[in-house]
Amino acid sequence: MAKDHAGCCELCGHEAPRTKMAQHLAACCPKHDKGAKPGRIVQLHVDAVGMPEYWLYLEGRDDATLEQLDSLLRHAWLECCGHMSAFFRDRTEIGKQATLGSLASKGVAFQYEYDFGSTTALKGKVLGYRKGSIGRQVVRLLARNKPPRLVCAACGAPATQICSYCIHSGACLFCDAHAAEHPCAEEEALLPTVNSPRMGVCAYRG
Repeated sequence: MAKDHAGCCELCGHEAPRTKMAQHLAACCPKHDKGAKPGRIVQLHVDAVGMPEYWLYLEGRDDATLEQLDSLLRHAWLECCGHMSAFFRDRTEIGKQATLGSLASKGVAFQYEYDFGSTTALKGKVLGYRKGSIGRQVVRLLARNKPPRLVCAACGAPATQICSYCIHSGACLFCDAHAAEHPCAEEEALLPTVNSPRMGVCAYRG
């Protein structure tokens, strides 16, 4: 059975396993509504392809665009060098002017890619809809995974740096002391460990 990675609610700080977070948010989100006339809110879950320890719960107004969702994903997880990105559904690209409401019914899945060279791929799903208002925000982050436990390959201490050259070929996580001794240190290959599936890729620093 896959590990149920824990996370934290961005609205109130409550911690829960991923599979329990949706239940918490069902009660928490309305308590943090504010402002304008209530409308239809689309609720989403997004995680990283091949890395289920990285996940987000999000929601946005029915008329929010995928471009606005793209902006949130970049801010939370991805932005490093202004790379291109795209959304897909059943391998067909969806224009970023499409709205969250156009994703249709509960259970609809979509894919997202950031950077078509060193790609970070995400997958998302519509969890459902609710009536409410999130104020001036168009989309908002509801909850995210807690940082995975990363340890130094040399000593087992908490890892603070990752080698972007060795990320696919061997030991790549190090504490500060052993990072300084790593052969790639002089080549400026080291990046900070961060809570993101983009960690260690391109110039991403969180």
